[in-house]
Amino acid sequence: MKKKPSNSPDDQQWFDERLGDAIRRFDENHLPETAELQAFEQLVLAHKQGLKKKLWKELLLFWLTSCFIFGSMMWVLEQNWVGFPVMQAVIAAGGIIIALMKFGNRTGIKWKS
Repeated sequence: MKKKPSNSPDDQQWFDERLGDAIRRFDENHLPETAELQAFEQLVLAHKQGLKKKLWKELLLFWLTSCFIFGSMMWVLEQNWVGFPVMQAVIAAGGIIIALMKFGNRTGIKWKS
């Protein structure tokens, strides 16, 4: 790059004179388009509606599953008084084993940086 003479104008004026027009044209051609507020509001509204619908479906599935499990447990209790506590103990032991397998080995995890 050429050295500018000692009697030249200050740096900003020198820059504007030589590159100002080219940079303004570049900025005008490459400005990112900003979305309108209405588009963002529509996106948020659609996301909220989808999330609400998903949560209602999950709640319905939870209630149907819990009703089925409760009905099955009541049927077993009605059919066999000895089998009910045995089944409860097996289910509790299985839950404890699954929880220990899933969450038991987390004590040794260190952050990776």
